[in-house]
Amino acid sequence: VIDGGDTLQGSPLAYYCHAQGLPMPMAAVMNDLGYDYLTLGNHDFNYGYETMLAYLRESRARCLCANVRDRRGQMPIAGYTVHTLANGLRVGLVGIVTDWINLWEKPENLTNLVVGDPFAAAVEAVEALKGKTDVLVGIYHGGLEKDIDTGKPLSRTNENIACRLCEALPFDVLLTGHQHIALANRTCAGTHIVQPPAAATGYIRLTMDEDGRFFSELLSPQAEVTLQPWEQKLFTELNVWLDRPVGRLSRPVWPGDRLVMALSGSGIADLMNQAQLSASGAQLSCTALGNDVRGFDSSVTVRDVVASYVFSNTLVVLEVTGRVLRAALEQCATYFAVRPDGQVTISEPFLRPKVAHHNFDFFAGVQYTFDLRMPVGSRVSRLTYQGCPVKDDDRFSLAMSNYRATGAGDFDFYADCKRLREIQTEVSELILDYIRSRDMIEIPDEPTYTVILPDGTNT
Repeated sequence: VIDGGDTLQGSPLAYYCHAQGLPMPMAAVMNDLGYDYLTLGNHDFNYGYETMLAYLRESRARCLCANVRDRRGQMPIAGYTVHTLANGLRVGLVGIVTDWINLWEKPENLTNLVVGDPFAAAVEAVEALKGKTDVLVGIYHGGLEKDIDTGKPLSRTNENIACRLCEALPFDVLLTGHQHIALANRTCAGTHIVQPPAAATGYIRLTMDEDGRFFSELLSPQAEVTLQPWEQKLFTELNVWLDRPVGRLSRPVWPGDRLVMALSGSGIADLMNQAQLSASGAQLSCTALGNDVRGFDSSVTVRDVVASYVFSNTLVVLEVTGRVLRAALEQCATYFAVRPDGQVTISEPFLRPKVAHHNFDFFAGVQYTFDLRMPVGSRVSRLTYQGCPVKDDDRFSLAMSNYRATGAGDFDFYADCKRLREIQTEVSELILDYIRSRDMIEIPDEPTYTVILPDGTNT
């Protein structure tokens, strides 16, 4: 039984334990479920060295992550191992994680850790296992860089290198993660490759027949869950905490249809951008909504915030030119596709091979118009700041998540922008602080942008 990482962060439970200084319960639960091995995901670094160390020490599953080294030598991390099954089959296991952790993570969380090149680490581990295994399995917390059917690139970076691993190394099976593309019973360059969806909503069962052929199934958990007394107590305390009121909004802001929100604006995004502008002092702000968003009643609770801003991001302020700002908005405008009959839909890259609504950004501080009568790349027909047209050489301070600041989501141009400052508090905490500090927060009724539809009408 193998876990592919991203265990320590990403749920209200993890946020609560971290905020209250409580031990993380994940290792205890995984011990009860009989996990044998785990690798580290990028989000397992989010709460720092000591949290990860406690998790790995408590876990009875062996951590395999060949490209992560602990400078202090405290963490029980191995790169690879051989697991011999009851029938004598020798299964070689190699664990690695994307090295984009070095771009995303807070510097202080990496002081005692080195995250190296995953490909080089995998090559070295595979060589060490040569002649010692009957089956070779890679556990990679990373995704596919291209579509395995068409070869079409899915990204222009080395954040994900699963296909390269399959093509260059003799893995029989590659277990992937990170991207949340549900993938089972597929092959890439002769390697059986799988990937579960997000948030433990499914798991992969892998089997091998007597002829050495692999089969995999994507399954949903079916068993009834009976909480132990300590778990029940923790969840009761969690729910009391989540339902605490923290402030008030001038009106409720609930999520709607994703296309409608992108066309007409989102009060949820407006609130997040207000909080980012307040915390950063930047002139402009941009934010994205997760694929699943709770939204806010006029009386806001902790639950509303942590279930609406679901990322572990911190805040970065970049210096951007008007040219970069326009390029960012043009990238956002690729979210819209226009059918031959004039109907507007969400474009395929935001839906397949995985749903990626989080790569459409809402901006605050500027006014702009998307004209869907125009071709992709030429859709920003209006871009003004304080009533004046934005020129290519104008300069602005723009607050955004540390994830977006790396250029992720096809915003590559951000990676070359000057970083003016970084706010190392998680954005969800900044939003909570912003709401708590005000008697009432006014949510505007009108968005800062308009969209001209193919028939010439405005949203």
